[in-house]
Amino acid sequence: MSRLGLAARALRLTLSRTNADTTPDYDAASSSYDTYFSPVMGVHSLAALREVTVSPGDDVLELACGTGHLTEEIVRRLEGRGSVRAVDKSPGMLAVAKAKVLPEATRSPGLEVSLEVGDMEEFLRARPDDSADLVVIGWAICYSKPVRLLEQVKRVLRPGGRIVVIETRGDALKTLIEQLEKVFTADPSLLTGMIRVNLPKDAAAVARWFTKAGLTVDVQRDGQQVLPATTPDTALEWVQRSGAAAGFKDAVDQSREEHALELIRKGLADHVARHGALELRHTFVVVTGTNPGTTTGTGPGSRHREGVHSA
Repeated sequence: MSRLGLAARALRLTLSRTNADTTPDYDAASSSYDTYFSPVMGVHSLAALREVTVSPGDDVLELACGTGHLTEEIVRRLEGRGSVRAVDKSPGMLAVAKAKVLPEATRSPGLEVSLEVGDMEEFLRARPDDSADLVVIGWAICYSKPVRLLEQVKRVLRPGGRIVVIETRGDALKTLIEQLEKVFTADPSLLTGMIRVNLPKDAAAVARWFTKAGLTVDVQRDGQQVLPATTPDTALEWVQRSGAAAGFKDAVDQSREEHALELIRKGLADHVARHGALELRHTFVVVTGTNPGTTTGTGPGSRHREGVHSA
């Protein structure tokens, strides 16, 4: 089967709006995410958060908080004063985050915390204008229409409010993606749903999203991390248990998922035989920005503290 067959299959799925849901993969990875993803990529998440200031009393929104790796650090920096409102689509990931964050919230009466299941854009649309000092988006802007999401970020940020984004680049895990494409090209019928993600080419691409949404760009940089996966088996284990393969379960014919994985494993083994090694690089971008707007003075963004709220 040629690439033309795969393209035709993808077009049919696109026209029928048969999109793969990433939630099942994140739910499945929730118990292992902090064993696989957080120890390797979490250091870069924390470094991105250090690019912006989190001060006691700030109101922070976190989109796609996952298992709460960054949420924990935000709470620590607030020192018991302020608010954190976080959202994630995966109930499994959110359950882990709640177990980490809520005990600290209950000990801090001046800290308002909520963690809820939901869509990032819908979550933002429910927030008042000028109501946040910081918005954090870790490894998730790719699941949105980025400019539209960032327009909502600008709306909810107070004048001078900050945003930080860390996201996977489009060339991440290149060797693995190439094998996946070969499998689908050879048998397009394995593909039952489209994985819809907007992975940026580089930090400059994300910076352009910021500019189109009316945000200024303060920091933009690219980075990479070699993964601790040097064999076909460890590579597949890492991407499945870290959430990096989100969407795969819903994109592949469920009756033949193991067959597809075996074909990918064989392709990676052939790569090792030809090149002598398997090196997977997780490339990523970090971009921070500021809302340059002026305050409306209408009141929705005025600060208030009502103790702890947990969801």
